[in-house]
Amino acid sequence: MAEDLIPPAGLHPELVKRLLDNLESNDDFRATFQADPEKALRALGYQDPWACMRCDEDAGLPAPEEIREQREKLETVLT
Repeated sequence: MAEDLIPPAGLHPELVKRLLDNLESNDDFRATFQADPEKALRALGYQDPWACMRCDEDAGLPAPEEIREQREKLETVLT
């Protein structure tokens, strides 16, 4: 089953730039990053990827046919 796991996507290029800038020049950030990498990334603007995956409680999921019809557009938006 382990071969079915998909690794997480990379970080957004702007976040990578901010991360490297701070790791290169900001001792306080470096200490925070070593102690709590998630906190450090959030300080740079990182957002939990699950936040964008939450469904509006009133909307619910679209019908399978709607997903099928919009599949290409959805794949583009979600990647």
